[in-house]
Amino acid sequence: MKIDFSLNDKKVSVDTLPEKRLIDVIREDFGLMTTKNGCYSGECGSCIVQLEGNTVPACQVPVFAVRAKHVVTIEGFMGTERYLDIISAFNDVKCVPCPFCFAGKILAVDSLIDSRRSPETSEIMSLLSDHSCSCTSVSAFVEGVKIAYQNREIRGELMR
Repeated sequence: MKIDFSLNDKKVSVDTLPEKRLIDVIREDFGLMTTKNGCYSGECGSCIVQLEGNTVPACQVPVFAVRAKHVVTIEGFMGTERYLDIISAFNDVKCVPCPFCFAGKILAVDSLIDSRRSPETSEIMSLLSDHSCSCTSVSAFVEGVKIAYQNREIRGELMR
């Protein structure tokens, strides 16, 4: 079945089984290997992508569900100012997620910040608990998210 959708701001088409998981299409058909698959159950958070602006575990999304929709992987997100807000904040506090969870944590942080209000520590902790990798210091992660929010606020992207 031919499925057309937008992947990282480019119109793409894939001829595949409609029930094939989005994570497999992203990695196998488009060669985008930064998004990882750790569990195939949506529990580990390593396969997070943005689908129509919402974070979803790509291992739980059949590719037919993205027909005519917009998908952003970490590769597409890395070229944005929004990414720089997050990664510079994480670098400032020496919080660098490992290659396994990097994509999922960064995209989840972006969605949390995009809620357009300063995230509470409890919300950040909840986000962190959705990712099974414990490679980052909890306190550094919380501080990094708060700084990333401030970075975006300074750029004037956030509206109260």
